Amino acid sequence: VTPGITLEVSGRPAGLTLDYDPSYVTYVDGTYENYWRHAVNLDGWWQAGRHTRFELTNAFLNTEDPISDDDLTVRDSRNPYTRNTANISLEQQFGEENVATLGFEYSILENDDPTVDDSQEFVPSFELTYWMNVRWGLDFSAVYRRAEYDVPAPDVPDDFDSLYGSLRLLHRFNRHITGFLGYAHTYHDYEYSDQDLLLNDYTIHDAFAGFEYDINDTTFLSVTAHYFVRDIEDGSDDDGTPIDLDFTKTFQRGSVALNAGGGYNYTTVSAENLGYYVYYGGGLTADYQFNRRITGDLLGFYEWRDYRDVPGGREDNVFRGGGGLSFELLRWLTMRAGYLYRVVDSTDEVNNYRENRVSLLFTIAPPQPFRL
Repeated sequence: VTPGITLEVSGRPAGLTLDYDPSYVTYVDGTYENYWRHAVNLDGWWQAGRHTRFELTNAFLNTEDPISDDDLTVRDSRNPYTRNTANISLEQQFGEENVATLGFEYSILENDDPTVDDSQEFVPSFELTYWMNVRWGLDFSAVYRRAEYDVPAPDVPDDFDSLYGSLRLLHRFNRHITGFLGYAHTYHDYEYSDQDLLLNDYTIHDAFAGFEYDINDTTFLSVTAHYFVRDIEDGSDDDGTPIDLDFTKTFQRGSVALNAGGGYNYTTVSAENLGYYVYYGGGLTADYQFNRRITGDLLGFYEWRDYRDVPGGREDNVFRGGGGLSFELLRWLTMRAGYLYRVVDSTDEVNNYRENRVSLLFTIAPPQPFRL
């Protein structure tokens, strides 16, 4: 049962929105204790000047639900955990299309389960988009990442520092098509290097090229081809050649979005600390309004992950699919019937699971917000 509330304060130069959704969870068979979940989202902005904007966001979650759309690693218990991510950014526009953004993100994960590592992450960043003329432009980004882990002795923490830089050369062929050619460089430095645990410092070289195509006001296509190499100190190098594709289409009564591709990433602030991994996958989401009162939605998602820093290796196949129908029974009452299926097929068999969720949700909310 979730009694949610949204508070909004808005004016000409600034605004602030707070969403708080506490949920009371009770288990029918008494296997687990009853529990309160808390979800708080804060969004704020300040237009400090005509070309200067400040934004603040914070997402807080305290729950015992082991399934998360943001974390694909496996959590095999219902012990509570807390996740919080805060972002601040300062954006300065100079010229019609030139923008510089300075940002900082702080994330933290704390677990009641003693077998799951607590962790935190500090991420300052800088982005710059600069068009030299109507045809040619540059896109630059730099990100520093500091990750710290609280692990029980005698385990070795995987604390690390990484520095990422990317530069794209942009060329606008016409008002619909923009091509780009770029290079990204990542340096990953472990605080405690350990050859036996595969904690080796490494450098990633990533060359890429692609284009963005605004087909019309309702259709967008983006394609990017990569070739990356991970140069590992005192280890074997590896590489990959993913192609990323993003397609969105908006209709009068609905929309569809398709994405596919791959690349590399690192598990941080997650249930399992598995280090560097290569992934390939894709997803599809769609929604359609059948009439004024009935709306349907559909999703499908698949991702293959190769965790290359895990001793002995580990590969996960993760699939999620489902859909639902929403009915506006009254102006203040909405019902949604939904189904969600998740499966993880891992070479580490203790992490395999399948889950079926069938839901019938009733939402009671005023048709118009209360205003002071």
